[in-house]
Amino acid sequence: MKKIFLITKLKTSNIGNEALSHEIIRLFKDIADDSIINVNGRPFGLDGYLPARLLNVSDPIQEFENWTDKIVTKIKTEPDVKFVANEGKVILYQQKVDYKIDKWKSKLKPIKRFINSLLVYSKEYKSRASVLKAADWLIYSGAGEVTDGYRGDFNDAHVFIRQMIEIRVAQKLGINTAAVNQSIFVNLPLSQQIIAHVYKNMKKIVIRGTSSRDCLISYGVPSNLIEMAPDSAINTLFENAGKVNKIKKIVGLNFSNHVKISDEEMERIVNYLKAQNKTVVYCTNEPVGDYAIIEKLNKKFNIPLLDGHTNYKEYAQKLSEFDFVISARVHTNMLSMISHTTVIPIEGNDFRLHELLEGFEYPLMPVKSQQDGWVNKLIENIEAVRTNKYDFKYYFENVFTKHKKESIKNAEWINKF
Repeated sequence: MKKIFLITKLKTSNIGNEALSHEIIRLFKDIADDSIINVNGRPFGLDGYLPARLLNVSDPIQEFENWTDKIVTKIKTEPDVKFVANEGKVILYQQKVDYKIDKWKSKLKPIKRFINSLLVYSKEYKSRASVLKAADWLIYSGAGEVTDGYRGDFNDAHVFIRQMIEIRVAQKLGINTAAVNQSIFVNLPLSQQIIAHVYKNMKKIVIRGTSSRDCLISYGVPSNLIEMAPDSAINTLFENAGKVNKIKKIVGLNFSNHVKISDEEMERIVNYLKAQNKTVVYCTNEPVGDYAIIEKLNKKFNIPLLDGHTNYKEYAQKLSEFDFVISARVHTNMLSMISHTTVIPIEGNDFRLHELLEGFEYPLMPVKSQQDGWVNKLIENIEAVRTNKYDFKYYFENVFTKHKKESIKNAEWINKF
């Protein structure tokens, strides 16, 4: 039997990540023949491998290799364990961040990382290491995207580095590795070197669109390893799917913190919608990350936050009732589309949404919020939807449904090995 060590995000404030993780786990359980699947979250206990340590050496890739060699040597001394099935539990938390507690945690992190930098890995990684070395496959499903951070500072790439280390360690242990269900959004040259170094040694890579594919190829990853498929969240099913009556006057609105927008531009969009007799509701799959925007829209424009949902299926059910949704969040758009709710997309500061919708052959490409005058184009798109310029009924029943079925490609390849 294939022993599959499946990595996905298991603790998140993002409903989209909850959907992605639940659905990729279900996909492999349904599709992978003759296999034992052990589901794991992100690796903890490797935080001593600070990105800054790679910036201070003449050959960062060689130093990266030295790190992984040491980890491999230590893992080989860990007790052997029986590889057993583990379904994994996705925990969604959506409470407001306590910034006082978060501030103290942030102050303690460098101390913990320094202590762990003196170790090959800390105690919290030991049991995971034993399970990993018993696996035949490590399959990495990123939390939507693989990124080195949005601030352009390699010192912030902690999560990225830890995961690349673990995948490379698995490769050196003789474990087959694969990456699925993700976009690639790494900006810094060193990050690009590292991801190329790790991904070129994989057996299979399934990404969400052509932009990610082209990035990997430009870094030096062989094109024959790469396939494209929609994000697994597209498989979401909810109660009464396809039987919901749209409430024509209600519109969902989302600006993420990656959207470049002024208060005046917000007001212009809101006033335009209200002038069309629309009731505007703020909807987001990441309420923790969008908290400041939620408060602003409620205070300045009396726009309420969509509530009454506790998980991704209930969120999709709520979105299905809207006339249309204007959103910069990838999974708010996706969870709207599964119920055939028209989306009017806004791109933040990357290409993830564009490559997904391009793959779906969606009639409306995202308006790029980093470009001057983008609000004019957004209002044009809203007007086009409001006046039925596009045949979305035909699109959802024929084109979208066809592409949705392709999400199976995230997992079906495993049966060919």
